[in-house]
Amino acid sequence: MEKPLKEKHSALIHSLYKPLIFYIPRKLWADLDDGKWLDKEFDPIFDTVVLIHEDGSNYVLNNDTSNYHMMSKGSALDKNIYELLDLKAQLTTEAFSFLSERYSLSVAFYKKVSSWMLEHVKLDIPAINCETLKSFEIQKLAFNNHWDYIQEHFSVPEHVKNHFAEVDLSSKEVIAMRDLMSDSEQESENIFDKLQKAKNKSRKKKEKKKLITEEDAEKFLLETVFSVKL
Repeated sequence: MEKPLKEKHSALIHSLYKPLIFYIPRKLWADLDDGKWLDKEFDPIFDTVVLIHEDGSNYVLNNDTSNYHMMSKGSALDKNIYELLDLKAQLTTEAFSFLSERYSLSVAFYKKVSSWMLEHVKLDIPAINCETLKSFEIQKLAFNNHWDYIQEHFSVPEHVKNHFAEVDLSSKEVIAMRDLMSDSEQESENIFDKLQKAKNKSRKKKEKKKLITEEDAEKFLLETVFSVKL
C-alpha cells in the first residue's frame, strides 16, 4: 500500500536532522521571562552540543568524536534528492509542487540555522574543540550544497527563498526546530536524559538543593525544540 503524501513528506523532513549537530543558544533567551533563563540552574540545558546520529540515537557530545558521523550528512541529503526525483515522476504537478515547497522551506531553515551556529558556536561555547567545530562546518557545507541543488533542479518559490533571508537568528527560529522534529518524542527524551545526567553530575559538587524539576526541564526541551507546530 502506497504511503500518503503526508507520510512521504514527514520521512523527508526526518532525514534532514539525521545526522545533526546543534545546541540551544542561551543568549537568544537572555531577555525572555525577566532573565529567568540566565540562572545557573539552567546551565546544562543551554550551550550544550548534542549529536543526533543517522539512526536517530543521540547524546551530549562533550567534544567527543563527531566527524565520522557528520561525514554521512551529504549522502543522507542525497538520499532525499533521489526520493524527490522519484516522487516528481509519480505525483501530479500540483501535489509535487506542494511537497517540494514545504520541503524547500525546511531545508532553507536548516541552512540558516547551521550557518548561524557555525558562526556563533565558538563564542557561545569557548571550550569547543577543533573536531566539534569541524562537524559544524561539515553540516553547513552539506546544507548549502543541498539547497543549491534544490534551487537548480526544483522550482523553489521566491517567498521560500526569502523566508529565512535575514542573517540574524531569532529565538522563534530556534524554537521552530521543534516543528521539524515533531514526531521525535523518544529522541527528545533521550536528549533530556543526557542533559539531566550532566546536571546531576555537576550537582554533586554543589550544595544539595533542587535546581529544576524534571517535569519543568523536560517540558522546556520538548516545547522549545521538538514538538509544537509553527
